[in-house]
Amino acid sequence: MMSLSPKQVTCRCGHSFTTTRDRSWCEKCADAVYYHEKDKNKHRFNSMYVIGIILAVVTFLTYVFMELIASPLLSA
Repeated sequence: MMSLSPKQVTCRCGHSFTTTRDRSWCEKCADAVYYHEKDKNKHRFNSMYVIGIILAVVTFLTYVFMELIASPLLSA
């Protein structure tokens, strides 16, 4: 992993600090602050992707439960 040059970043709360990492945490509000703005968007997309996969799995498991377990028990 390449070392990044020190860069002054500013959090949404207004706190400024110097970082050399891709993602750091604001000491005042504990929000994530990114070295590059594109990393913030990538993190948001990855989070939405994971939430979508979890929803798909829960939906599929609910369908399997309804079709294979609940329907035979209720029709008997």
